[in-house]
Amino acid sequence: MKTPKRILDRRRSVRIEDALPFKIGHQGYEFEVTSVNISAHGAMFLIEKDLPLMTQLSIALAIPSKTGSKTSKKSNIKGVVVRKDKDHLSGKFYIAVYFSGIKDSDQKALNAYIAHHAKR
Repeated sequence: MKTPKRILDRRRSVRIEDALPFKIGHQGYEFEVTSVNISAHGAMFLIEKDLPLMTQLSIALAIPSKTGSKTSKKSNIKGVVVRKDKDHLSGKFYIAVYFSGIKDSDQKALNAYIAHHAKR
């Protein structure tokens, strides 16, 4: 499914289209989702549940090594829903999440991964 153009126009940092598995949690609920795209500051997902704007999320992500090997860095990140759009074809929701709490070491690993894949 292709991201709507109007969402693409909002980007302010380098993003890569990559389907990375995430676990997101909120108030006792946990969802397994796959990213549509990711940047050093956030990610976009297509999910079935409508999450309100400004919803605080706990996020678990295994950041692949920048070389693409099977090793990865497990990261626990805090995030907040900053944008949502309904996909009228599927009835699902595109949600954009800003990473509001990420450790420096996780940020460095994510930056390296994105920089490596953005060059492709």
